[in-house]
Amino acid sequence: MNQRAKVQLVLESRIDGRKEVHRYKGEWFRKEKSIYIRYAEGEGNQALLRYTPGELSLKRSGGVSSEQLFVPGQSRVGSYTTPQAAFQLETTTTSLVVKRDAGETAELPGSLPFDLEWRYKLKVGGQIAGNFHICLHIQEES
Repeated sequence: MNQRAKVQLVLESRIDGRKEVHRYKGEWFRKEKSIYIRYAEGEGNQALLRYTPGELSLKRSGGVSSEQLFVPGQSRVGSYTTPQAAFQLETTTTSLVVKRDAGETAELPGSLPFDLEWRYKLKVGGQIAGNFHICLHIQEES
């Protein structure tokens, strides 16, 4: 089953209590047991999220290249590379959920809209960089 749509994304990030909101346009598609969200972050950077129940990966390419993996209850090592520097990233994920209308949770959404929400602690080069709470609102482009 392949499904696909142009989407509007609202990314709310809370980093140690500070809130930032970013808006993007992108594409959502579903293949077998995964959903994918691809969007441009600006300045030539592309992001690709892949969600499979119990796991979320984020890959960036362009001027910034990075890989992060989020698995609830686990720590995972990733990377962040720019032309000037490279760092090892470590994420310790405490929660990862998909929410549908009225806050109900879903294993793998087959339609829009839905939210992806995850919380994690990030270490950069072995140093704590902060506690993150991310909520990504995904809806069909109007």
